[in-house]
Amino acid sequence: MTEFADLPEHQATGRIAEIYDEIRVYGAVPYVSSLQRQLATIPGCLEWVWEAVRPAFIDGRVTLAAWGAVEGLVLPAIAPIPRPALRVFGVDAEGETALHSIYETFLRASPVNMVTASLMARMLDGVPDKSPANGYDAPSWQPPPPPPALPSFPPESAFDAASQSLLELFEVDMDGARFVPGLYRLLAHWPPYLAHVAVEIVPLFRRDDVVEICSQIVTRIDSVVPPLAKDLSAGPMPFDSETADALRGSLRVYRGLTSPQMIVFSAILKDALPAASSI
Repeated sequence: MTEFADLPEHQATGRIAEIYDEIRVYGAVPYVSSLQRQLATIPGCLEWVWEAVRPAFIDGRVTLAAWGAVEGLVLPAIAPIPRPALRVFGVDAEGETALHSIYETFLRASPVNMVTASLMARMLDGVPDKSPANGYDAPSWQPPPPPPALPSFPPESAFDAASQSLLELFEVDMDGARFVPGLYRLLAHWPPYLAHVAVEIVPLFRRDDVVEICSQIVTRIDSVVPPLAKDLSAGPMPFDSETADALRGSLRVYRGLTSPQMIVFSAILKDALPAASSI
């Protein structure tokens, strides 16, 4: 986990592929986040987590509580980007549609990931043992349709030295490992646009009002977790205590830094685009 390997969606097989599919369905997103992709590289870990949290996903409790927790945020704004400027940035009409989908996906997935990380942290600290299940509970919630499919991540070979240096501006220290959140890796499809994003967004990383908004998001998410955790139970941890400690550190960064930032910056950047209805 500390090296941040992940299992790409197209490489998932068996039960992992089934879990990825359920994550997309009940998160109402076209994408499996790095949190779950990284858990999938630890033998038995994603299966262990999903078995415990799945009941609160398939009835909508996790997703609706997470989305509700971040409604009504008051965010700073950046200058709107005129459509001709987007075209000069290399973003054509198809790319503009993709940007809207990327931002909407992260706005949906990030609060859900924060709740998931909070529930998993409780599991690592010990929850009641889960009784062996006879099959799986049937879903009782119909999620909304997801945004359109996202582009795949650009391969490492697509980045020249300048593009790599640009991406490094967005690096996060993930408990000792360097990590570029998926949002910015997707925006790397349009390097001139990503450069504009760096100019607008990087100065906000440590700005007091943005740090305070991220803190508010953590507090809001914390407030919805206890009812969701009330009936949480899990089987034996399928990994050793050293892995558990590494996971605790990573989860702290996910829920305390990267996911709140994804919510804030996805909203700010989405609002700066021309309206999707006018594409």
